[in-house]
Amino acid sequence: MDPSSEDIVRRDYKHGKIAYGFQWNMARHRDLGNTEGDLASLWAHLLKIKNGVIPEDPFRDPFYGRSSKLRLPKMSSPAKLAFRRKLVRNGTVIKDVSNPLVSFIRDFHFQRDDHSFRADHSILQDFLYEDSRAIAIEVPVWSERYKISGHIDLIRFSDEKIQVCDYKPGPLDSVAKRFLDSIPQVASYGEMLSHHLSQTLRSALDASFLPKVECCIFDTHSCWRFDSNLFVTLEMTDKIVGL
Repeated sequence: MDPSSEDIVRRDYKHGKIAYGFQWNMARHRDLGNTEGDLASLWAHLLKIKNGVIPEDPFRDPFYGRSSKLRLPKMSSPAKLAFRRKLVRNGTVIKDVSNPLVSFIRDFHFQRDDHSFRADHSILQDFLYEDSRAIAIEVPVWSERYKISGHIDLIRFSDEKIQVCDYKPGPLDSVAKRFLDSIPQVASYGEMLSHHLSQTLRSALDASFLPKVECCIFDTHSCWRFDSNLFVTLEMTDKIVGL
């Protein structure tokens, strides 16, 4: 289905000095399902955002931090390498170079004969229109518990999971560093969205108690996937700086 302007709704938010354009492909969400399970919980949550029913303090109060500022603690290069290898070896992080997110960006560049392979974040709009699994972009999330807030680049539904996707473009030789450094930020998005979805009336929506949320960090070279509960693991083991 080719989306029209009527399929996609938009609401602009100004959080701090930055404007964010939340957009939701409601027609595609209906096609994927919106009456039961995690998709129904997501529908209820996105409907609140569409209608402006979100708190203001997490995005304006100086006592709230930005998820984008979260980092791993300082480590030596060997220690960081060992940490990254451990995440991959035990299956916590899955490297997926053939992921549809990667394929989409590559096709985007090939079609335009663009060999830079570094499209800016405006490509998120293309996902929303052309990716059959894309649901929403620039989705605000917040946590009163952790006193943080942020905006999810892209939300998709794939393999029966809600996907929290963050686009981190850059050269091939910096993929490992960029993606590893971004794990606390993106994991926090997954944790916050999981919390939002678990607050809906999940029993009435025929949903399991805990939503299935997967985080993805991607660019034109690769995609790293991990469960949203990685945030709690990192936080409990003092592996996040900035909370």
